[in-house]
Amino acid sequence: MFLLEQAAYPAAQSVLKDLSSTHVAIAAVLDGTLEGEVWVDRAVEPRVALLANGDAYYLAGLPDEAGESFAELKELIPDWAYFFVEDRWSDRLGDIWSNGFARPHPRVRMGLPAVSHGLAATALPDGFRLVPIDQRLLDLEPGDIETVTDLMEGWASPEVFLENAIGFCVLHDGSIVSHCATDSVSGTRCEVGVGTEPAYRRLGLGKAAAAATIAECVKRGRPDIEWHTHASNKGSIAIANGIGLIERDRHVAYSGNLPAENVGDLDLDTCREWGLHLERASDHINWYRFHATGAWTLAGDRTRALANLRQLVDGGWEGGAEWLEGYWAVQSLVDDPEFKAIVAKQRAVSEA
Repeated sequence: MFLLEQAAYPAAQSVLKDLSSTHVAIAAVLDGTLEGEVWVDRAVEPRVALLANGDAYYLAGLPDEAGESFAELKELIPDWAYFFVEDRWSDRLGDIWSNGFARPHPRVRMGLPAVSHGLAATALPDGFRLVPIDQRLLDLEPGDIETVTDLMEGWASPEVFLENAIGFCVLHDGSIVSHCATDSVSGTRCEVGVGTEPAYRRLGLGKAAAAATIAECVKRGRPDIEWHTHASNKGSIAIANGIGLIERDRHVAYSGNLPAENVGDLDLDTCREWGLHLERASDHINWYRFHATGAWTLAGDRTRALANLRQLVDGGWEGGAEWLEGYWAVQSLVDDPEFKAIVAKQRAVSEA
């Protein structure tokens, strides 16, 4: 597999075309607005292409003509990847990926209907203010400005983000409490993401930010809106439906992560089943205990969650203590003295 220079990215476009039609991020990397890396099996008329953007990896091409590249793909694709492949690769994952415990994660892609009559603005409760994400917001330096600066990660530069990204956030008492912004853009297409601080959910803030963002995308010549989410994320789907988006299609990603993003997305039986699976996988890939901790927390089994967390830390995990404290699935444990003690041990190791 050959790593392409950005000037040579057009060589991979034909191979990635179909997968790119579902994922704007691929087109954005090829455009140069998002950071990424692209590998092909041969420089001229490639048959296989692998694109990486952050923890997302995308594989396209003809597996039957790429046997000699299988070993190289296994070296390139990390076990922690959030992995998207064309359907023809789904039964060949064992040949090209070292993570034999990843599972398919059903995902939903939504968008504006072909005939849209526009989006009605959504009113905010008293004390909340909707503002665009731009340089003026950065200059204002509101609380939780990291919400915006984190959005810039993965873009070619902060300047490229500010020039191309479209978004709005909701301010309350001088801090950002909700936001919606384009994660990637290419031509008339854009993929939009939304987030709201847990304490401010169910107030319509995400819906207001999303409606304003999508209306601005249409106004600025990017009407081909895409909204991707876990199929389990009822809240995200409800917001999308509430502002007039409809389901386009469904696809899968492969990963060792839990197929959810919020407490309540998965029922207790599913959480327990995932906990058992992740524990088995942890005997081979230690970082799986991170997600096993989350699964057992969601299942309501504090003892088993902490046991996995302890094994994770004692097993030489190299992650940051802040990852544990910020992991959405374990928030019910963050004030637990035993949890705090284990996290403190990890912090001491990482700072040594």
